[in-house]
Amino acid sequence: MKSSRAVFEVLREISKADVPLGAAEIARLLSLPITTAARALNTLEAAGYVARYHSSAKFVLGKSGQRLAYAFMANFPIRDLALPYLQQLTLLSGNSSSLFTRLGWYSVRIALIAGTSSIINVGAVGEARPLTIGAPSLAMLAQLSEEDATRALQRNPVTAQQQLREVCARIRKRGYACEVSSMESGGYDLAFPLCDPTRSILGCIALEGLASGADKSQIEQARQVISPLQDILAHGASTLAPHYEHIDPDEIDLG
Repeated sequence: MKSSRAVFEVLREISKADVPLGAAEIARLLSLPITTAARALNTLEAAGYVARYHSSAKFVLGKSGQRLAYAFMANFPIRDLALPYLQQLTLLSGNSSSLFTRLGWYSVRIALIAGTSSIINVGAVGEARPLTIGAPSLAMLAQLSEEDATRALQRNPVTAQQQLREVCARIRKRGYACEVSSMESGGYDLAFPLCDPTRSILGCIALEGLASGADKSQIEQARQVISPLQDILAHGASTLAPHYEHIDPDEIDLG
């Protein structure tokens, strides 16, 4: 791996990690020589993109890295509009709630309000996952045009494609997705799509870490909180579309 690419790969690992990371851990995660990982960390530390955690040999995102993350989030105008609804959802349910948006063939968490009742440790802001995995991803996949859905699914085996199409059909009928969490600690996630006046997908709001499959009262409570935002977006301006819409999804690799 070229040294310049290694620096960016190391920064990505630091930014998505839930705990501080050291050179040895990063070397293992990226299959790099430990000397390469150490040099990349030194470069990032000098530029302010990572910082030492409590003066140790482990690193977290630095001030420059945080500014970079905030600048990225600012490219999604829907985030500021959705935050009050996330706060209300978490306050009422006790569970963590997140806003996801679609970036290429991935869903990306761009806001998180942590709850006290979730039975899982939800991922960090900036977490990306394929558009075919988990309730937030599937809630958005189900709203894509037939052409875009076919392109998103073509990376999967034919049998899996058919299963995913059936799942998406159920989501469109119900108006929400409820799936076992993609996090290792289990639980269920409940996700509602957010669309603009043309029915193009803007993102989704997810209630995460439910102890069991969402019951009718949980679904109705979440729907009552989220439906006003869905109405605003469905009759609002198209300026809430993310600034990355013009990029061919096949050109975006967040794997």
